Amino acid sequence: MNGEITAEKGSVLFKKVTKTYSDGTRAVDRLDLEIRRGELVSLIGPSGCGKTTTLKMINRLEEPTEGTITVDGMDILSTDPVKLRRRIGYVVQEIALFPHLTVAENIGVVPNLLGWPAKKTRARVNELLSMAGLSPEKYRFRLPDQLSGGQKQRIGVLRALASDPQVILMDEPFGALDPISRETLQNELVSLQKDLKKTIVFVTHDMGEALRISDRIVILRKGRVEQEGTPEEIQNSPKNDFVRSFIGEDRLSRMSPDDPVESIIEDPWGKAAPWESAAEVLERMEENDREFIQVIDPKSGQWLGMALLGRVRRAASAGETVLKGVNRDRKLYAGEATLRDAAEMLSDRDISIPVLDGDGHFIGVITSTALARLAVERLRSGTKEAQTA
Repeated sequence: MNGEITAEKGSVLFKKVTKTYSDGTRAVDRLDLEIRRGELVSLIGPSGCGKTTTLKMINRLEEPTEGTITVDGMDILSTDPVKLRRRIGYVVQEIALFPHLTVAENIGVVPNLLGWPAKKTRARVNELLSMAGLSPEKYRFRLPDQLSGGQKQRIGVLRALASDPQVILMDEPFGALDPISRETLQNELVSLQKDLKKTIVFVTHDMGEALRISDRIVILRKGRVEQEGTPEEIQNSPKNDFVRSFIGEDRLSRMSPDDPVESIIEDPWGKAAPWESAAEVLERMEENDREFIQVIDPKSGQWLGMALLGRVRRAASAGETVLKGVNRDRKLYAGEATLRDAAEMLSDRDISIPVLDGDGHFIGVITSTALARLAVERLRSGTKEAQTA
């Protein structure tokens, strides 16, 4: 990084940090990196680049050999490691829920260690379960083996949030899930982060995941920062051939019309809850110059329809909720629909297409802009091939 690095409360700061193992392997090499308060930063790079080591040094699961790491403006080496870990959330791919503890007991582990009153812990558990769309009455007394893989992963995330830490570490938390569950949880994480504004350090090997969820991406190579920036900066201005190759500059150009729609899913510009008044939603749509909005149950994640501007205006005039303005006919299902299906639907009417999983949960949207970007990449690829032929 250029310039002087300064510590801010809620930030994670590396200054000239090196990690060398006893066999001489240098996993991290004089790393300077600032992760600012409220950012979701993804660490990514090839195998052996030092991303997991970098993450683990933050809560002293690995100790730095040289340099300084501060969390909340405090040098981690001057902090008791147990106390440090209790104020940093930690989520890993292997969730490791305690099998003999209920969901509520698993979520409440750290608050209990911190000595929270039982009433406060119970209220926090109920709050988090509701936030994740899991009914407290239904799930708090379940054991881990009564949960699906995606539900276990949600509980792992909630456990990390339970004591309300400012900093959360996530080490490939969704890597073991099927593509649809993974994408659903990615969307949920992005949605939660908008509300909670935690400082999240997220390790991933999946560039698509990093581009989808991150405020900033840090690409590591041999323990050093090769490039960092927003997803747009990384995609549009790769620093060198290594970055260009790593992010897959021609990733879109290699797609086929028969590839699944999930490959270019995006987050919608906005969502509305079914109980919102049509008048309030109409005002939001007009302020953003939008002709439609996705109506989703925030608790269950169920897609209830796409509200169209004309219908919302009529519902607003009648004093109805936005649910009266929805259309449920326009949608595609992940795992079934292809890019060809999306293109045909968009050519018929240029309005974003909601994509759902098999249970009707909202995943994201396909836009004409995404398809246009795909077409441009394919044209560029064809031009390059013609020039080198």
